[in-house]
Amino acid sequence: MQTNQTQNPRIQKVLRITGVVVALLLALNLAVVVMGSPAEPISTSKNFVPQSPLSVQAQAELMHETAVVAVKPAAVIVPHTRTITMMVTAYCPCEKCCGPNAAGITANGSSVTYNEGRFVAADSSIPFGTKLIIPGYDAGPVEVIDRGGAIKGNHIDVFFPTHEEALRWGRRMVQVTILD
Repeated sequence: MQTNQTQNPRIQKVLRITGVVVALLLALNLAVVVMGSPAEPISTSKNFVPQSPLSVQAQAELMHETAVVAVKPAAVIVPHTRTITMMVTAYCPCEKCCGPNAAGITANGSSVTYNEGRFVAADSSIPFGTKLIIPGYDAGPVEVIDRGGAIKGNHIDVFFPTHEEALRWGRRMVQVTILD
């Protein structure tokens, strides 16, 4: 009498253990594909098919007996924001705007060429390095790196490289978004 190998208890036990190992390896491989590993780029293949030495039928049978491992995506950190209506004026590095001792250096020690000349002077209630989104001034957030004697409360000064550009900006009431 011949016995079917799949009905042999020892073979079934080996297949179950192998199935658990394969399922864990597949889950780990999936986690690397979903989250990426530090050493390898994330796979973007839509046709990713994990390879296994077992047949599709054996994998299906083994998966029936194994636990499913869930992969949780990494958390996304969103900065706290607040929007304030502020008086936004403009200045440049000339003596008229910055005084007779203008040297092209901001209050935090940066050059006026910092960030291609796109930055803000604000009251000390807004710390250096704070990023602001100012509609009409720059497409992205700009940093506070300067102070000014006339800048108090809800008033900021945006920097321009020339006096003509600063005059074109003038004075505006703007909804400024502060990224904390």
